[in-house]
Amino acid sequence: MKRIAIALLIPLWIQQTFGQVVKGNLQQHKHQPISLTGFDYYKSYELGKTTIDSLGNFTLPYPKQYAGVAILKIDRSSTLLILNKKHIELAGTHLMDYDSLNYKNSFQNRMFLKIAKANALNDQAYAGLRYLTKIYTNAHFKKQHKTLVNINEEIKRIEQSNLLETYAIAKESYLFWYAPLRKLISDMPQTFRNYTERIPADIAQFRKIDFTHPNFKTSGLFRELLEGHYFMLENMGQPLDSIYVQMNLSTDYLIEKLKQNDSLLNTTSKELFKLFEKRSLFRAAAHLSSKLLDSTNCRCVIEQDLQKKMQKYVLLKVGNTAPDIKLTASKKLSDLKQNVLLVFGSSHCKACKEEAVQLLQYYTLWKDNNTPIEVVYISLDTDKKTFNTAFKNAPWQSYCNFQGWNMQAVKEYHVYATPSYFLLDKELKILVHPKSIAHVNAWIQGKI
Repeated sequence: MKRIAIALLIPLWIQQTFGQVVKGNLQQHKHQPISLTGFDYYKSYELGKTTIDSLGNFTLPYPKQYAGVAILKIDRSSTLLILNKKHIELAGTHLMDYDSLNYKNSFQNRMFLKIAKANALNDQAYAGLRYLTKIYTNAHFKKQHKTLVNINEEIKRIEQSNLLETYAIAKESYLFWYAPLRKLISDMPQTFRNYTERIPADIAQFRKIDFTHPNFKTSGLFRELLEGHYFMLENMGQPLDSIYVQMNLSTDYLIEKLKQNDSLLNTTSKELFKLFEKRSLFRAAAHLSSKLLDSTNCRCVIEQDLQKKMQKYVLLKVGNTAPDIKLTASKKLSDLKQNVLLVFGSSHCKACKEEAVQLLQYYTLWKDNNTPIEVVYISLDTDKKTFNTAFKNAPWQSYCNFQGWNMQAVKEYHVYATPSYFLLDKELKILVHPKSIAHVNAWIQGKI
């Protein structure tokens, strides 16, 4: 009878349109807007929103076909909910007061909250015990060997504890799939900062994940897993060559797993590529590009704009010889016989103008310090008068054939945006793909 009474309180049109609701009472959130946000792989979108009434009650409908994880948000407070196409009730004082939250008819959400609390306690105990091991290995405590043994045994117990089994979570449930992945993500920062011995196990776990699992679509985990994993690899404290080996192996695993899902492969490749460029992981970007463009099947599903960007990394990867450029009727780029910062820009490009101010400052500094490097600026201007006006006082070498984006050099260097930079040695070997003038200067100070 109680369930029937609750259902009758939900307006009929809401039940028919949305199929299910999140219903509850939160005493400290009266009159506040509340929303529910869902996921579609990398995207998030609003599932529903309402305003909590004067008694703290709310009824928040969500689409009847949606199942997975969603974020329940009030102002700056939020919590995760597992939605399974059923009505969910919760009650408490404040959304962030987890001890007060009670899920009346959702076993998975109750267990998810219990597991989250248990994980937090385990993490605190683990950190404390690891700290104690450092103290008890001191000679001062040599007579307390038994205590140290007990501490190590408790550390091992926590490492091997399986909360899914402890709380008898069914293997076919969403929580059984979701909880270990959420734990892997939350552990990553501590792993590379304090517990580097766990890195091999975390890498192995990542490379066993079935990224084609349908649960991923509405989990909100996809971006966090990828970004967290590569950030952990980047900060694993190994030589750069070793780091790139591990990154490339993980990239290969992802491509192999996703190659049967064209849309997801395309989106993931784009996101990975952006991540690598943002963090200046150019060798990882070059490997991703080569892997995708070398495969006929993969090439067919990658968007044309992304293919163009990747082509630059395949043909113009670090260590390759860059194409020679005819600067004038009698002069080529190779005639300079010195380190060159090659810049592609134009007078009508706002970012080019802003970067040119920095370039002028660094160029003066490089010349004052007798740094063996020259700047060659290739302009994509199409009007001779505009070019001459813009570059007549530039202290570096500037060239333009007024063909704009149809310029041969633009095609050969796969320039898709301005400004674009290439740092070359005197033999035109590519040293680095700088992402900014500041990046150029940092590289020069460290290498030249």
